[in-house]
Amino acid sequence: MTRTTAVLRFGGIALLLVFFAAGTSGAFGAESGHQDAIQRALASSTLSPADQAVVRSKAAAAINAGVPAEDVEIIVSRGLSRGADAGAVNRFLDISVSAKRSGLPVDPVLDRIEQGLSKGVPAERIAAASERFTEKLMAAQPLVDALIRGGMTSRRSTEREEAIASTARALEKSIPPEAIKDMGVAVHGKQGPLTLFTNAVDTATYFAGSGMSSKTASRLVQSAVDKGSSERDLNAMIRRMAEEMKQGAKAQDVAKKMEHENMKDERSMERQDMHQEMRTDHGGGSGPSGMGGMGGHRR
Repeated sequence: MTRTTAVLRFGGIALLLVFFAAGTSGAFGAESGHQDAIQRALASSTLSPADQAVVRSKAAAAINAGVPAEDVEIIVSRGLSRGADAGAVNRFLDISVSAKRSGLPVDPVLDRIEQGLSKGVPAERIAAASERFTEKLMAAQPLVDALIRGGMTSRRSTEREEAIASTARALEKSIPPEAIKDMGVAVHGKQGPLTLFTNAVDTATYFAGSGMSSKTASRLVQSAVDKGSSERDLNAMIRRMAEEMKQGAKAQDVAKKMEHENMKDERSMERQDMHQEMRTDHGGGSGPSGMGGMGGHRR
């Protein structure tokens, strides 16, 4: 190695270390900023010094467990501003840490807590709803992982978490696990990616949330996937449902209309297949290699 090469190489390494240190310092600085904000929120609250210390400790533990510091700050500051006591804030943090340590998607859990606080929902209801949703996430995880093990493709690292969150929301709307599995089988049968499964589950959840029975919602979506519907097609179904309901239609009536149209399409396809088979059979009987009928005998 020449002196010049050595200088360049070690100079490059030193530069990388400087960039790494700067990035790490920035991350620690941001985290420290959130912790400072948490401290200020606690200091201006009506909590006793002992309760402040407990919440501060819980917040630090949540950040150390991998819960984003920004979200921890939001939960603490927003919770205190909404009148939540130390027990409620600690419960919110415990729910978040439990989801994170269980390997579950933590973002949708944090969204539930933060949105509930923004809307002024009582702390007890927020905590109970968040705990129930965490249970649904735990039930959803093996359903999604089974699809991935079965060969369903994904392009982004976040697609698994998105699929788990969507499946959990479907379970909340009483869509049965078996129906979700069937939608997954239908997507896999069409060699669709994980995003198509997520979109299908979201569509069924939207239908069920609009007043359609969970059984009808899952059946309608599975039928659409079986026909080869794309993510764009499923989104079009949601838009149609929204538009017709704006005009006063009920979800079940729109579902019946969609199912009737599906039946007409299926019958039309069956007729086309039948005509194609008849044309093929007729062509095979009169071709050069199948000399039947009147011209079949020569004298």
